[in-house]
Amino acid sequence: MNGVIAKKKCAIVLKTYAWDSFVQLQLQRLQSTFPENDIFISIDETNGFTGTIPYERVLRTCNADMLALGFANRFEKGSLLWWNADYTHYQVQSRIPDYDYYLFVEYDACIAGDGTRLLADMIADEADFVSHPLDAGPAWYWHRFHTGIYPAGQLRASLNCISFFSRRALTHLAQRRRAMSANMDETGFWPLGEAFVASEVAAADLTFIPLARYGDVSRYSWFPPILSTDLVLPQSGHTFLHPVLDQKRYIASLLRQTHFVRHYFMRGSMLRRELRRFPGAVSRRQLYRAAMLRAAERLRQICGNP
Repeated sequence: MNGVIAKKKCAIVLKTYAWDSFVQLQLQRLQSTFPENDIFISIDETNGFTGTIPYERVLRTCNADMLALGFANRFEKGSLLWWNADYTHYQVQSRIPDYDYYLFVEYDACIAGDGTRLLADMIADEADFVSHPLDAGPAWYWHRFHTGIYPAGQLRASLNCISFFSRRALTHLAQRRRAMSANMDETGFWPLGEAFVASEVAAADLTFIPLARYGDVSRYSWFPPILSTDLVLPQSGHTFLHPVLDQKRYIASLLRQTHFVRHYFMRGSMLRRELRRFPGAVSRRQLYRAAMLRAAERLRQICGNP
């Protein structure tokens, strides 16, 4: 059995929309964690050429590539590849098809530990999909929007910033996305990637294993962010972290994602305490503008809009 596992090939894919010193640092962290694997960069250039990347395994993509592969130009919020983050996975598999497994890691995620051991454990478990499951019940914000696509008991969700797939899982999911795309006029609400992947994996009776089986996920969520320079990685075991950000992105995340509008104005709030670490980085005008944008977003959610 160990010999069979050793022969299985897994590609590591760093997903990003930019190339800068921080993303390069994240690549180096992956190289340190997975020294025996082929590591690729998948970079979204929908908004323009990102420049020369001094690395040999770069897969460039954009919205037009996804449409050429037969995937619908449908999204309910944000952008095509933000809403349908799984689209990129299918393009990657089509570009580098000779792997048995694929591990996708967003540019703002981090994996600490022995990557070789981690992949061996996932393969030994015969996992088709490893990710962090979310409670997709009525309390989940996106639940009510998906009930027409995935009726009672069929809706699943997962946070896929770190996600492991078997070849057959990606092949099946790509087929399902194409089938939906062919009939997209009959589809009301277009499913969010976090709901689509987990729900379709469950419907196909593929093996979905929670990421927590393999390590600590206590700091793996959407918020609060982790400042990259604060990051202290454990010396043993596996740890999964998200979002890990440089200073500029960290401040932007705090301003965009802080939940309660009142925290923008309360001097003792976590937001204000964190911003004091960076004197002069955020003006009062910028802070109040961020509060107004957050208030508008909260109102939109209360009104039931995506």
